Amino acid sequence: MRTRLIGIALATLVLIAPAYSDAIFTLGNHHQPNEENIMFHTDQTGLPGTPIGAITNLSNSVILYESMTDTIIGTGGQSDVDAVGGLIHNITMTVTGGHTFVDAIINPFKPVNNNDLVVTVVTNTGPFMFTYGDTHGNNFLTITTSGGETISSVTIDSASGFQDLKQPRISGISGVTIVPEPSSLALLGSGVLVLTQLLRRKLS
Repeated sequence: MRTRLIGIALATLVLIAPAYSDAIFTLGNHHQPNEENIMFHTDQTGLPGTPIGAITNLSNSVILYESMTDTIIGTGGQSDVDAVGGLIHNITMTVTGGHTFVDAIINPFKPVNNNDLVVTVVTNTGPFMFTYGDTHGNNFLTITTSGGETISSVTIDSASGFQDLKQPRISGISGVTIVPEPSSLALLGSGVLVLTQLLRRKLS
């Protein structure tokens, strides 16, 4: 009987724990609604403490990357941030103008040591930390919130360093309007056209 009660108590704790966790860290690349790619239109270099800026592909929001330890380089095209010294040890991602966001996907690629990536997410209810890392390659991490909390920054620290920050994405930037890409509009238009034809046939 005692074992059963302990089991029920543990199961209850597992079920209610996520409700009290504002930042949720999920290993892998899990697409989110209104997800935006982040692009560098020109190559940029930022000394330690100096941010570099990239642009999101749907809302044209400016995303800042800043390292307090490394000189970072952003290369043209989909966001890929490297370090002049070869490894990134610290980098923070924010949205310019104090805007917040609701989720992000990051990929700190190839850390030197396993479990050496410390991700700190600052939300409107406080900071939350998560430690992970695989030396073999991709380290996609999807960061969401449990109850509509907003995120002001995502920081990655690594004592041993990692190769680069690949393909970060972001969703739910405050105060912006998402403009669908032409391909999305074309797909929507095709769907509406097919639906209209089906309705006409049904009514005929």
